[in-house]
Amino acid sequence: MDCRNQGCTQPPDEDIMDIPLDDPAANKAAAKIQAGFRGHMTRKKMKDEKPREEKQRERK
Repeated sequence: MDCRNQGCTQPPDEDIMDIPLDDPAANKAAAKIQAGFRGHMTRKKMKDEKPREEKQRERK
């Protein structure tokens, strides 16, 4: 929902996230999500670099 175009039901000052940040289960879940995303970014980076390495090998 876009609050700029439609009326918002929540006041903007109200905290949207009610997750306790010191909860061990929440920290474990966040770590899993971050690890998965970092792995995704690393695989994406390695995939993008692979054709460059093959082109350099062909030149030699």
